[in-house]
Amino acid sequence: MAEGSALNTDDHTLLEYHAPETMLMRGLSDANDELITQAQTGPLLAKLEVAEVKRAVEAGAETALDLNDVRHAKSLVGMLESQPASAQGYVAQARLALLQNNVPDAKALLTKALALDASSSQAMQWLAVAEHRSGDDASAQLHVSQMLQRDPAFLPALEDEMLFAADRKDFQVALHAQLQRIALMPDPPASEYCRLGAIWMKMSDLAAAEAVLLKGTLKDPYSYACHLELGEIYRETGRFPLARQHFEWVVRFFPDADATIFRSLAGVYVVLGDMKSARSILRKGRRIFPDDTELQSAEARFDSAP
Repeated sequence: MAEGSALNTDDHTLLEYHAPETMLMRGLSDANDELITQAQTGPLLAKLEVAEVKRAVEAGAETALDLNDVRHAKSLVGMLESQPASAQGYVAQARLALLQNNVPDAKALLTKALALDASSSQAMQWLAVAEHRSGDDASAQLHVSQMLQRDPAFLPALEDEMLFAADRKDFQVALHAQLQRIALMPDPPASEYCRLGAIWMKMSDLAAAEAVLLKGTLKDPYSYACHLELGEIYRETGRFPLARQHFEWVVRFFPDADATIFRSLAGVYVVLGDMKSARSILRKGRRIFPDDTELQSAEARFDSAP
């Protein structure tokens, strides 16, 4: 996209120097996607061999769906629909339907996938997700149990067991499933320890939560969830300087992730007697989230305080 553009004296495009000016601009990702789409001739490379097309479309569709990229998923799934019927194709269509909140169509497509391949763990796993989304938890749990009976180490089924249990507030089951998942992973990413820490927090075992969240930050020093949850633990346990440290980290590296963090950090500053910083962080939050009514109210209260 930068081909033929003006260069600075160091041979870098002007785009590289102007890009930081657009940080936190609302709708920037959508605008960039639109520009990239205009420059594309199709979703696949033009030089693919005919024999590689189906495999490339399937892999591309799965990747787009994993990334929740509806626009690219639509394009690739549309290409799959012109191919001979297959369980994998029906699963891709069903996942796209789920992204679009069309649960009935997703269930129908997954039923077709299982009719073609009754052993498809992928189809059964997504059918469990669709059933859970539709409120049919009994059927969802039955499918999860069937998958785990067939393969106790099937991570997607264990993830469903954990998520479904957390949704119904059965945190003991969720904890057991998450511990199993971590034990089965050769090198669990930080996000899994963040999840485990969140479950321990729901069970009010803050010491256990703190230990695994700290482990998560060691795995990935830039883990948003682990830092946020550690801040909450330190605030709840009265360790306000540590809470400030982690909340300030979140605001520094993920300023536009959630408006709530600005109110949380302001509250910590107040406890620590730093009203100036409390007002300052609320003003920053309002600049990034100008339409957030709770931030507006909090800023007004602080501005009227002596």
